[in-house]
Amino acid sequence: METIQLGCETYTVSEAIAIMRHNSQDKTYLLAQELIAAKLNIACREANSSCIADAIVAADAWLCDHPIGSGVTGGSVWNQIRGTHTQLERYNTGNLCAPSCDDDASLRRIQLQQ
Repeated sequence: METIQLGCETYTVSEAIAIMRHNSQDKTYLLAQELIAAKLNIACREANSSCIADAIVAADAWLCDHPIGSGVTGGSVWNQIRGTHTQLERYNTGNLCAPSCDDDASLRRIQLQQ
């Protein structure tokens, strides 16, 4: 995977890694981090995504309206997508329809490329 689509933007591997490492109060980064992880979990093992497909669509749509880095710190705007964030997090930790692939060699290779 050389690029990843998040919301209405396409990011390179290095940009996606920077998003994953970003630490701020901006909730757009929190959602993007879970969305990246979910998309990588699906790609790394062709994991079952049936239980998360709608959440991925919703997260991408929300990030189109609230781009990464736009400064969403909470409140009603974040409440629109908080449940989706939780669902993505559960999927990424192996608590929905597919196991997590945190230890997968393909993810380590992506990190080592940087």
